[in-house]
Amino acid sequence: MECLVVVDMQKDFCYSDGSLFIGEHVKDTFEPLKMVVERAKGKMPVIYTQDWHREDDAEFKVWPKHCIENSRGAEVIDELPKADYYIKKRRYSAFFATDLDLLLRELGVSKIYLAGVATNICVMHTAIDAVQRGYSIAVIKDCTAAIDSYGYEYGLYHMEKILRAEMITSRDFLSSI
Repeated sequence: MECLVVVDMQKDFCYSDGSLFIGEHVKDTFEPLKMVVERAKGKMPVIYTQDWHREDDAEFKVWPKHCIENSRGAEVIDELPKADYYIKKRRYSAFFATDLDLLLRELGVSKIYLAGVATNICVMHTAIDAVQRGYSIAVIKDCTAAIDSYGYEYGLYHMEKILRAEMITSRDFLSSI
């Protein structure tokens, strides 16, 4: 079985008033990602991850405070439909100290379609951990964004060349489902 994992499409990253807004270019992902989620619903599980930090999280030594648990900034953006499942995470990878792997195994998932932000941080770390756990992955390139073009290109390069991820577009996804 296949599933769609949408990583950290949250208000603090995706809206200009967010505390760790990655840039206006992230908004280019909203419409294609919405179409992908709508097409996936009912055909495969749709899982959203949410960066979910405590006020004193160690990550704030590296990054400004963001996605504080139960805050507006930690909410998934309004443009996306509801998911089937939500995974709250405190680190870059959606697999680290969460029940994502257990959920995927219970659902019988073997292939994960990945989208979300940031390409070279949470999406890539989730992809690494997915591959290390035996899942195959496909990255929906136009449904992911990074803070800058270098991070975006680096993340895609690493996932394609090192992890052997399939690289597709939202159009590819929509025509194959």
